[in-house]
Amino acid sequence: MNKPADCYLDVPAGKAVFVEGEQGQVMYVIESGAIDLLHSARGEDPVVALGAGEFFGEMAMFEDQPRPFSAIAREPARLLRIERSAFADLLRQNVEIALKLMHVVSRRHQRSEYRLSSILADSANARRKPASVPAPTASAPPAAKPVAAKEAPKPAAPRDPGIEPAPAPVQAAAAKTAGSCVLRHAQGEIFPLDPARTEFLVGRPDPVAGINPEINLSGVDPTRSLSRRHAKLVRQGRLYFVREDAATVNGTFVNNVRVTTGVDVPIKPGDKLRFGAVEVDFAAA
Repeated sequence: MNKPADCYLDVPAGKAVFVEGEQGQVMYVIESGAIDLLHSARGEDPVVALGAGEFFGEMAMFEDQPRPFSAIAREPARLLRIERSAFADLLRQNVEIALKLMHVVSRRHQRSEYRLSSILADSANARRKPASVPAPTASAPPAAKPVAAKEAPKPAAPRDPGIEPAPAPVQAAAAKTAGSCVLRHAQGEIFPLDPARTEFLVGRPDPVAGINPEINLSGVDPTRSLSRRHAKLVRQGRLYFVREDAATVNGTFVNNVRVTTGVDVPIKPGDKLRFGAVEVDFAAA
């Protein structure tokens, strides 16, 4: 579909597309460049960084509410503007945009749920941790308790009605995933995940196309079941996800369940991943 030139917005680096609290009836698709979404509570630390092919501003447009974030160009960006009045027509003319929107909204919702589970686990652990008792000093030794005296049981700490403790498996998974992780193949091959990176391409190299995946599984893939850009492992803080950006012939699986293209699937140590015919264990290092 051809788009008129006035549908595009060129934003120089450092300039705001919109600011938090503004009313908005326009969403934007990033044709090129990068956009940071910032919230006043976090200062200049971006809530999320977006790149080409991603979009933002849709919630304010759908709900007719103030913008919850400010959008700042991290580098020069070219944006496609989509007005609310033209959105329905755009979806009718281009079904791919509707599918992309559904995938991204689903992915964001899934990430929010997984982050909430992690936050609840941290909160529950913090409330269970006993208060530290200062060690007695030589100048003020603690008074001896009478032998017959019995210490009264301490009353239970008041329960916060707004927070339910996370299940034990979620707490354990969050604690294990906090460190470095690896992929472990049955033949003994180990593929470490660099904790300094946030994305790892899984596939096989192609020098002609310039493809050199961070996780090269071609050595354990004698049947060549892998695609060059088969899938990605994505790290968000201490959480990991598997994502297929494009559909593959032989598929990507988490615990024998095929991953839906475009949807981030959360993983934890102990999960079994399969890329084509190559099966590996996701484990803490």
